[in-house]
Amino acid sequence: MRLDVSLKQTQKLAMTTELRQSIEILQYNYFELIEFLMEESELNPTIEVDFSNIEMDFYSKAYSGPSERSDNEDENNFEKYIIKEENLYDYVYEQLILSNFNKTQRIIGELLLGLMDENGYIKANFYDFSNKYNFSFEEVMKVLKVMQEFSPTGICSTSLEECLLKQAKERNFSIITQEIIKNDLVDLAENRVSFLAEKYKVDPKEIQGSFDKIKSLDPKPGKFLSLSNNPTKFIIPDVILEIENEQLKVSLNEDAFIKVSENNFYKDLANENIDSQTKEYLKTKFKSTNWIINSINQRRETILKVSREICNFQRDYLLNKGYIKPMTMVEIADKIEVHESTISRTVNGKYIQTPSKVIELKDFFKGGLTKNDQEVSTDEIKIYIKTEIEGENKKKPISDQDITDKLNELGYEISRRTVAKYRDQMGILNSSKRKRF
Repeated sequence: MRLDVSLKQTQKLAMTTELRQSIEILQYNYFELIEFLMEESELNPTIEVDFSNIEMDFYSKAYSGPSERSDNEDENNFEKYIIKEENLYDYVYEQLILSNFNKTQRIIGELLLGLMDENGYIKANFYDFSNKYNFSFEEVMKVLKVMQEFSPTGICSTSLEECLLKQAKERNFSIITQEIIKNDLVDLAENRVSFLAEKYKVDPKEIQGSFDKIKSLDPKPGKFLSLSNNPTKFIIPDVILEIENEQLKVSLNEDAFIKVSENNFYKDLANENIDSQTKEYLKTKFKSTNWIINSINQRRETILKVSREICNFQRDYLLNKGYIKPMTMVEIADKIEVHESTISRTVNGKYIQTPSKVIELKDFFKGGLTKNDQEVSTDEIKIYIKTEIEGENKKKPISDQDITDKLNELGYEISRRTVAKYRDQMGILNSSKRKRF
């Protein structure tokens, strides 16, 4: 065996900490960027961030500002302006403490309440629950039965059938309707009207009426309040589109701009006669600060460039003259001479304010189909499918294959499977489940 030693020259991109940070800053949405700068301002004394444009009722818990207490702290405490949103647990707990429970029963109720999911259901093995906490099974079920009388109707149910049945009884639905809830929800989901009409010896129209009533009930009574108490995160557009005489003007949202600069105190201190260790520390921190400032400016420029190119491409849609055109990230990347991954990072979580609505930039990137050798947007296909279904004979709904055949006759190259996929995406049931009697 012969061993040779040779030199080989290669080029390799090293992912430095600064480069990785620059990529992350580009990818951050507005709120993530604020959180990053809040953390950075606590760790790096040389960076100065102007948070004056930030909605303090959203961030007062995340960022407390200077630690020094002032004489007017109570007056300047933004937390007192936060409206605490009531959550599902609190809503039901208020009813629990107002109930005529003794001490033991209230403890049982609180433990049961801890098992409630976001839909308002309490699903558990109540025998195991009783043994675990050393309560009698009868006492547990007695407390649960009282809690199931709480508002809204159906809360604290142990199953879907129990939840719907509670609401059906309150509304005085027919015995057949209640029986369908107890025994035939699967048949309801499959729209088996004829089968149940024969089972209950009634006219199919009566079963159809029962189906309609059951569908009007709320299967998730706890959804009107969230179990979590996280404050609502509002969308802050990064870009604003103005239209004047069919001219598109795209600009950055300066009201949302976060000003970042060097701290003048430490900048002056670095130029004074201080010990070498402190000077080196400040030098390192200032280097990081400058990199962040440059990265934020680069982020703004990239978002603006990409937004302008997207708007130019989707001009007809933004002027209400057509649908969103099929567009890929590669096409936009080629236009502004960057990598496709840069476009992906730029459009994710970034929004543009148009005269009619706020749109996430990534929503402009739609796939397409071919019609007479030209690409058309999937939105155009979905609107056609929805229009056909809305105009169908409800007693004899149009099938996916019928819609596919009509689209193919119009020149669209589309399969039945694709039609079914688009229909599902719009939340429309298949023909057998849409049939009425």
